[in-house]
Amino acid sequence: MTSKTVRTSVDRLDFRRDRRHPVPPVTVRISDREYPTINWSLTGIQVAAQELGLAVDDGMAGTLLMPEAGSSFEFSAVVVWADSEQGVVGARFTELPPGAVEKLDRYLAQWLRRTARR
Repeated sequence: MTSKTVRTSVDRLDFRRDRRHPVPPVTVRISDREYPTINWSLTGIQVAAQELGLAVDDGMAGTLLMPEAGSSFEFSAVVVWADSEQGVVGARFTELPPGAVEKLDRYLAQWLRRTARR
């Protein structure tokens, strides 16, 4: 019998409150364009969206899409760091609809259960 282990490593210097997840896939729609997230957590997203020209303290709003769950919700966030050379920003959610964190948590749990069965 083969068992699968899902391992999450956390850097000792990473003091974030919530773990970041590169999977399951989450996409953000901003200004009628979709951007796949690099990683996400229950409190924010990291996304490559160079053409938006976002900088630290800029606000952003859009729709967060969970394609494998067929679910989405609106969000507002503030950019907390930006790498202009790579066109990548990290943003912290500032406004989410009721139940959004639970949807993200359930999305991750369902994905982990599915991959553990493979």
